[in-house]
Amino acid sequence: MVAIDPTKDYYEVLSVSPLAGETDIKQAYRDLARRLHPDTSDGDPDRFRVVQEAYEVLRDVALRTAYDRQREMRGLSAQAPISIDMVLSRPAVPISTATQMLYVWLSLKATSELRPAQNRLNLALVIDRSNSMYGVRMQNVKMAVTDLVESLHPEDRLALIAFSDRAEVLAPSMPAQDRRAFGAAIAALRPGGGTEIFQGLRAGLDEVQRYANATSINHVILLTDGRTYGDEDAALTAARSATAQGLGISAFGIGEDWNDDFLDALARYGGGVTHYIDSVKDVRNVLRNQIQGLSGTLAHRLTLNLNLAPYARIQAIYRAAPYMEVLGHSSSKPVALGRLVSGEPIEVVLELLVEAQEVGERRIARIDIEAEEAGSLRPMQLHQDVRITFKQNPEQHQVPPKLLNIISRLSVFQLQEKAWRALEQGDTRQATQYLEAVATRLFDMGCRELGHAAMLEVGRLSQGSDPTGEGRKKLRYGTRALTIPSK
Repeated sequence: MVAIDPTKDYYEVLSVSPLAGETDIKQAYRDLARRLHPDTSDGDPDRFRVVQEAYEVLRDVALRTAYDRQREMRGLSAQAPISIDMVLSRPAVPISTATQMLYVWLSLKATSELRPAQNRLNLALVIDRSNSMYGVRMQNVKMAVTDLVESLHPEDRLALIAFSDRAEVLAPSMPAQDRRAFGAAIAALRPGGGTEIFQGLRAGLDEVQRYANATSINHVILLTDGRTYGDEDAALTAARSATAQGLGISAFGIGEDWNDDFLDALARYGGGVTHYIDSVKDVRNVLRNQIQGLSGTLAHRLTLNLNLAPYARIQAIYRAAPYMEVLGHSSSKPVALGRLVSGEPIEVVLELLVEAQEVGERRIARIDIEAEEAGSLRPMQLHQDVRITFKQNPEQHQVPPKLLNIISRLSVFQLQEKAWRALEQGDTRQATQYLEAVATRLFDMGCRELGHAAMLEVGRLSQGSDPTGEGRKKLRYGTRALTIPSK
C-alpha cells in the first residue's frame, strides 16, 4: 500500500498544478522518470524515488483525494483556509543526559481561501458611569461613543448600557441607523454611584443574546475606570457561559485604578482583548480600532491542542502576536486563541523541554488547531507535526532572527510579570532586581519611555514605597505590545 506523506508537495515534485488532470500528471511523470531513472547516465536515484512516490499518489483518485484533504487540514494546500508557518530554535539537538530546551514559533494566518464574510456586528457597549467618571473622562467617553455609532454600518446592531452600583439600558439593541435614539442615550449619561461590573456585564450580554446569530459578530465591549468588589467570580462565570453561547467580551480600562488581573481574565474567558487607556483622549481611537478588528473577523474560537511525545514536556505556552500573553503551562487542556482577524496573524511560542533519544528524527509533538469560520460556523481543523533530529554532535546552529527577536521580547515580558508576583509575595528586593533587569533590556531595545517607567518604579520600591498603578499598567501592557512586528 502506498504511504501518503502530506508534508510533501507532490504537485511541486511533478511540476504540475493542483488542478492538473490525469493526462498531465502522467506526462509529467514520464518526462521526469526518463531523465532521473537510475539506469540513465544523469540519473538521480533519490529524486526518482520521490517522483515515483508522488506519481503513485496523484494517479490514484482515492489516494489523491485523501492526500488533498490531509494537506488542506494541515494548512499546507492552496485551498486551506488557514496556513501554519513553523520555525524551530534549532533543527537538531545533541544526545546528552541534560534536558534540552526547544522553542517552537507558530504563525496562523488566513489564506486567500478564507475571505471576510459580510458579517454584521451585534454589539453592546457597557459604560462605567460611577463617580470617578465625572468631568473630562465622561466628556471624552461621550464623544468616543458618538464617533463609534457613526462608524457602524446602518444594519449593525448596538445597545448602550450604563452601570454604577446598578445597570441601566440607555438604548436597547437596535440598528445603528437610528442615530437620534443613540444621541439621546449618550446625552443621558451622568456619573454617579459605585462600581459593580457584573450588573452592567449581565445587562450587556442579555441585549446581545437577544439578536445573536451565526452570521453576526456578537460582542460586548466593557469600558471602566475602577475596581469592582465582590462580584468578580460572578462576572467571570458569565464570561465563560457567554463564550459557550458564541458571545465575546472585551474589556478596556481607563486610567490606573482598575484591576488588570481581573479584566485580563474577563477578556480571556470571553475570547476578547484587554486594552489599557492611559489617556482619556485615546478612548475614541481604541474603540474605533476595536470595531475595525471585529468587522474583520475571519474565524472564531480558535483553539490549540498539544499532544506531546513521552520524552517531551511543555514549559510554557505564549501568545506572541498580536500581543503578548501567557496562555498556559500545561498540554492537558485546549488553549484558547480567540479570533483570527484579516491581516493580523496569530503567533504562538511553545517552550518545550526535550529528553535525549536515540540518533535519528523523531516527532516530539503534534499540534491540532480547531476553529469556526465567521459567518458560516464551518468547522476547520489543521494539524502540524513538530519533528526534531537527535545527533551525537550536531553542527552549531544560529537561532532564526525572527524567533530570536520574539524570545528576547518574551524575556522582558516574563521579567516584569515575575516582578509583580514577587511583590505580591512580599519580596520587594527580588521585585526590584527584576524591574532593574527589565529597564536595562528595554533601554537596550531602544524603548526609552518604557525603560524610564521601569526605573521610576525601581526608585519607589528602593525608597520603601508601593509601585504606582500607572507604572504597573504601562509596563504590563507596554511589554505586551513589544511583540507587534515593526513596519
